[in-house]
Amino acid sequence: TDRPAFQSFIGGVIAVNALLMGCETDIDWGGWLVIENILLCIYVFELVVRLKRLGRDFFSCESPDLIWNLLDLVIVVSSAGDSWLMPLANVMKKSLQGHQAAGGAASEKASSGVNVGQLMMLMRLLRLLRILRLAKLVKSVRPLY
Repeated sequence: TDRPAFQSFIGGVIAVNALLMGCETDIDWGGWLVIENILLCIYVFELVVRLKRLGRDFFSCESPDLIWNLLDLVIVVSSAGDSWLMPLANVMKKSLQGHQAAGGAASEKASSGVNVGQLMMLMRLLRLLRILRLAKLVKSVRPLY
C-alpha cells in the first residue's frame, strides 16, 4: 500500500469519488448507488490491506499516520454502515413490523425516524472527509524540482 502506483490509484479513486458526489447532487440517475458501492468496496479493500500489513502498528501512537489511519477507519466504517448495514437493518425492521400491530409500528417509526435520518446524514457528510486524504497523498509526492 506504500507503492506509488497504489497510492496514485487510491488518490485517483478519491478524486473521482469527489467529482461523482458533486454530480450526484445535480444529476438524477439510478446508477449512482452501484458506483457508490464499487467505490466503497475499493475503500474497504484498501483499509483491510493496510490493517493486514500494519497489524497493531495501524493503531500505534508512535505511527506518524495514526490520525490518517483513524480518519480512514471512521470514514470507511461509517460509509459501510450507511450503505450496507442500514438497508439490511431497514429490511429486518420492516419484516418485524409486519408481525406487529399497524398502529404501534407507525408511531414508533415516526418517533425514531428523525434521529436515524440525522445520523445517516452525518455519515454521508463524513464521506466528504475522504477528500482530506488527497492532502496526505499530495504531501507524500516528492517535489519535481
